[in-house]
Amino acid sequence: MKEILIEQELDQNPTLNPPTSEWNSLNESITPTDAPLARTELSIWAESGLDIALTCVERVKGSLIRSAELFREEDSVRANRFFLQCVEGLQRFMEAIRNTKTAMQLDFAKIPTDMGSLSDTEKSLLFILRGMFQNQERKEYEEIADKIEYELLTNLSMWTTALGALRNSLVGRN
Repeated sequence: MKEILIEQELDQNPTLNPPTSEWNSLNESITPTDAPLARTELSIWAESGLDIALTCVERVKGSLIRSAELFREEDSVRANRFFLQCVEGLQRFMEAIRNTKTAMQLDFAKIPTDMGSLSDTEKSLLFILRGMFQNQERKEYEEIADKIEYELLTNLSMWTTALGALRNSLVGRN
């Protein structure tokens, strides 16, 4: 899970990735998962991908709040288990976004958000997640809770708003 998110980050945002031996060895150990989508899969993602992504993001937001609470309660074992489930949910969200973006031929740089563009929001999400993984490795659990509450949930809310607006604009065209 972590590897897929990092792989996306490495592929899409090389400037966020300082060339260290740790990152290089991680990058070498990752096997590509970006198989091209079949024509039928493309039509399914084009038709329902925004709804799938919105469902994924809404599910994970509630779980992230609980994860932050557990980190603040200093129940690191339960918090880390719960956080892993959140990361898996974020992975599903990122896959839904990637597939929908491909199927609908979306240019995230042209979709406005409070942060600039959806492309900026995507880069920010990956940057936040990378920071959280670093905090987790250093066992900085209070910092993880802060990032969840003050950065990640804000970012995911921007996704919800932008994807909802995009879906509504597309429904208005049909």
